[in-house]
Amino acid sequence: MARITSKKLTDQTADRLFQMIISDPELCPGSKLPNETELCALFGVSRTTVREAVRFLAAQGYVEVRRGLGTFVAPRTTISQDIGLPQLETVQVRLQDLFEIRLMIEPTTAMLACHRGTQEELDHIFHCADEVARRIRSGRDWDSADVDFHHAFVAASHNQFMEQLVPILNRAVTSTWRMVGSYPSLPDMVIQDNALITSFLRNRDPQGTRLAMESHLRRTIRVLEFGDNSVLSLL
Repeated sequence: MARITSKKLTDQTADRLFQMIISDPELCPGSKLPNETELCALFGVSRTTVREAVRFLAAQGYVEVRRGLGTFVAPRTTISQDIGLPQLETVQVRLQDLFEIRLMIEPTTAMLACHRGTQEELDHIFHCADEVARRIRSGRDWDSADVDFHHAFVAASHNQFMEQLVPILNRAVTSTWRMVGSYPSLPDMVIQDNALITSFLRNRDPQGTRLAMESHLRRTIRVLEFGDNSVLSLL
């Protein structure tokens, strides 16, 4: 097998190992993977690269590392197994795809949350929005807070299917987002958009909330497609 020559050896190795797991019928859940030496030879990479790739897959829940025993294929779970780990060579396109799916779902979820949510649930959404803003302004990581913000709409929508689907999409977006680099314009845009969304929510305006969430997701997709400067054209 040809050696991997790209700079992102760990990413490509993780991707190839993942493809091997899902395509080899002998690698069923609970099966032991080839040992580290065999994987090094198979992919033509160093032990460090193999270890980092395995660590990445373990963090995503695709493999389990058992100390002293080896690495094993984790139990197959849900649709998240299919969309949670992107093809790393096309990761930016996949991220846009995921946001397009969110665009189909989350504006309606936000509308339902505005219509059905209890005051306590709406207060939780407001708290989550404030936490996102606090983390951004203090220079802290805000990804998890943003996930909490969007998930709070799901809980307030009182739609059981959404409660199953949207967290899967959020996990997929989070795992993919870490690989595409940063967009400096996004934090300020998120603060602005969240403020607009919550303003409609405070007024119990379902259509306004839906449109504000749709605008936020469209703006985010535009940044992913055209870069930071595209935000200016949408202000």
